[in-house]
Amino acid sequence: MPGDCKKGENPITRTEAEGPSDGDLVSVDNVGLRRVPDRIPWIVLLVIVVELGERFTYFGLSGPFQNYIKNPYNPGAELPGALGRGQAVATALGNFFKFWAYASTVLGAIVADQFVGKFKAILIACAIYVVGLTVLVATATPSAIKGGSAFGGLVASMVIIGAGTGGIKANVTPFCAEQYQKAHAYVKTLKSGEQVIVDPELTVERMFMWFYWAVNIGALSPLITVNVEAHASFWLAYLIPLIVIVIVTALFLCSNKLFLKTRPQGSPIVDAARTVHIAIAERSFEKAKPSALRENGKLEQYAFANKSGYTDYSVEKVRTGITACKLFLLFPFYFICWTQIWNNVISQAGQMALHGTPNDLLQNLDPIALIIFIPLLDFLVYPLLRRYKINFRPELKVTAGFFMASLSMVYACVLQHYIYRSPPNSIHVWIQAPIYILVGFSEAFVVITGLEIAYTKAPESLRSLVSALFWLTIGIAAAICIALAPVSQDPYLVWMYGSLAVVACLGGILFYVLFGRAFDAPVPIEAGIIGLNVALELSRHGYGRHVTVVAKDLPGDIHVDYTSPWAGANFSGISGNDPNALRWDKAGYLSLMELIDRGAEEAKYLSKTESTEYWDEQPNPEKIASVTEYLRDVQVIPKPDLPQGVAFGLRFTTITLNAPAHCQHLKSLLSKPGYGSVKFVRRDISSMEDAFASSNTKIVFNCIGNKAKTLPGVQDTKCYPTRGQIVLVKAPAVKQNMMRHGKDYETYIIPRPMSDSTVILGGYLQKGDSDDLIREHETKSILQRTGDLLPVLTNGETRVLKVAVGFRPSREGGARVERQDIRPGRTVVHNYGAGGTGYQAGMGMAQDAVASVREVLGSLGEVGKL
Repeated sequence: MPGDCKKGENPITRTEAEGPSDGDLVSVDNVGLRRVPDRIPWIVLLVIVVELGERFTYFGLSGPFQNYIKNPYNPGAELPGALGRGQAVATALGNFFKFWAYASTVLGAIVADQFVGKFKAILIACAIYVVGLTVLVATATPSAIKGGSAFGGLVASMVIIGAGTGGIKANVTPFCAEQYQKAHAYVKTLKSGEQVIVDPELTVERMFMWFYWAVNIGALSPLITVNVEAHASFWLAYLIPLIVIVIVTALFLCSNKLFLKTRPQGSPIVDAARTVHIAIAERSFEKAKPSALRENGKLEQYAFANKSGYTDYSVEKVRTGITACKLFLLFPFYFICWTQIWNNVISQAGQMALHGTPNDLLQNLDPIALIIFIPLLDFLVYPLLRRYKINFRPELKVTAGFFMASLSMVYACVLQHYIYRSPPNSIHVWIQAPIYILVGFSEAFVVITGLEIAYTKAPESLRSLVSALFWLTIGIAAAICIALAPVSQDPYLVWMYGSLAVVACLGGILFYVLFGRAFDAPVPIEAGIIGLNVALELSRHGYGRHVTVVAKDLPGDIHVDYTSPWAGANFSGISGNDPNALRWDKAGYLSLMELIDRGAEEAKYLSKTESTEYWDEQPNPEKIASVTEYLRDVQVIPKPDLPQGVAFGLRFTTITLNAPAHCQHLKSLLSKPGYGSVKFVRRDISSMEDAFASSNTKIVFNCIGNKAKTLPGVQDTKCYPTRGQIVLVKAPAVKQNMMRHGKDYETYIIPRPMSDSTVILGGYLQKGDSDDLIREHETKSILQRTGDLLPVLTNGETRVLKVAVGFRPSREGGARVERQDIRPGRTVVHNYGAGGTGYQAGMGMAQDAVASVREVLGSLGEVGKL
């Protein structure tokens, strides 16, 4: 594409794209600046309050369950009771309740994602909750216990309440996160003068931390209910959670208009299942993509694959969602240990010296530990680690959590051993405290990280479902614990706790070994059209959430060093004749046409346009043979019809682009969750090493343009600027694209789609010329030449709007798309030097650039393979 640009701007961008200036890269995580979270919107706090109330209800009613089921009804006894079914039954029923409550999250997700949306699903679940608690209160009265209806009422209430719990748990976490709408990072100057990157990813992490902090405030409710149970009655203990859930439901309903809501998108769960079916049949998601099916002649075999919504991108998003599910496979081994503090460890306390302390009171040490630990992490530990650029990665957090759970079971094992060897009820109950505290600390790493994974890796339309599958791992753990019921009693408890310690330790090791690279990130590219195309290609392969565009100037900027808003953009014969250039041109043309044909969102500012091109010298036969193979409506113009001095001409359907609008639109799209929430950060890059400032940076896509000649770490002496000058005009009569290729000039007329009749007129190809001053004689020459080429420009309606100078990023021998492994774990993919062909060849170059590190990307957590 032969547009022109101002001095200092990325030549690709200046001549043909709205992109940043030299030195701008796209980087994952950060490139030197400290990352900080944003402020949490106040509406998020309202959702957190609602969750606090729901958790108060859940833990408040489940806290007395162990005593309610295990111990007989005997008013005045030291241990309160009702049903007298023993420890094994109590543990089994408690685990059944947990299993059902968390398994039903899948049902809650289906209702939300498929039918009513998250807000209404939460309201329905609250109503179910109220019904279940009413049954529990009514059947927990002394008369009901004596009359024999308490057990049936308990089971019925467990089923009803579990369904309500599942409906809320599946939806409240993603609903909370969706209230924060900022999609990309930005640089902010603090009062201290320090520049920092405000990172939405850290903001989501903070939101989940405080969300879980509120959960544990609510989890303190057994402090109330177990004391009411011990000193009053069970029905009164259960009445308190009933009152709280009624208040929560009313508050949530009254706040209806304050929340941001996402509607269910068709039938995402069914569509995802059909996508998985095709992937299984084709033995991989890559082969299930419509492009691959079409290439292999299998598209017609699957009716669903021919639907308009079935795209390469939709398949990639399903694969990304399944990535999160794969990461959850080992979580049940953690939750088996976590579950012990709600049943068997409570029973263990009953074998110790209580001294007036209810045996089920110490379980509150778990939420108390979290209430202290989470603010400590948010305000001290994590900021300190970020300040010193220590990356406490998600897999390290999860592994640390597994190890802490293992230590808690080791402690329980040793304590149970001494309980067996000591006189009955002789060991003080508060010696149990480390068990609960260690499990509490572990939750801050395992559960909060799991919630982040469920939200950030899931497709937007399936967030409730993926969150439900995370919670389902607790249900699976509870089911395993039900199977362990025969050994969840004396005299087997030492071996049981010891075995769980080994399981948790091995689970942590396996998680790190299997998924330790699942959170690595590919890194950077600049934000010109070449860089934006690479970001788009990464997004299509499921890596969008790992990409940050770091640029001195971003699409939308207008100043002396950033004049790409004045550039033209089209597909033309300006490119070279080497095999790479011909291949990239073909890939670019076909890709852009495909976007237009299917009405893709990326094609909003693209248009099919009639084009006529002339060459003063006969072009290379290989070039003509190549372009005539794929150009649409192509015709060789007969020699008698050629203008004087023209050796060859073609007519065909070209693609024209509104350069500034297209780049701004791509930036907007890439910033959206559907494209992976690619981050955009305004920052210059001083060297290639600077791009690797983050330890998370594994791959740098160097689309640096003209600065490649001087940037430390690149310094490519083959690079040079090619000066051009253009005239931006308003010309309502121009409806076609026309070009004439000369030795040292380019005469071109490129109408901009959706631009109120603006047209780019040009231009020149002045190798090595770095003069950024406008030359009046060249402006006159451009107007004269374009008027001769298309006389309608001289009808009196044409009005000059702007004259601009720019520098194409050219390179001897053609563009460089090349992988360079700097050292283990550090890879650069060079992608620059396209001259004036960034728009037409950029997508092909991006495909080659990303393909060159496919195995590295695949090793970074299988993001693009699952």
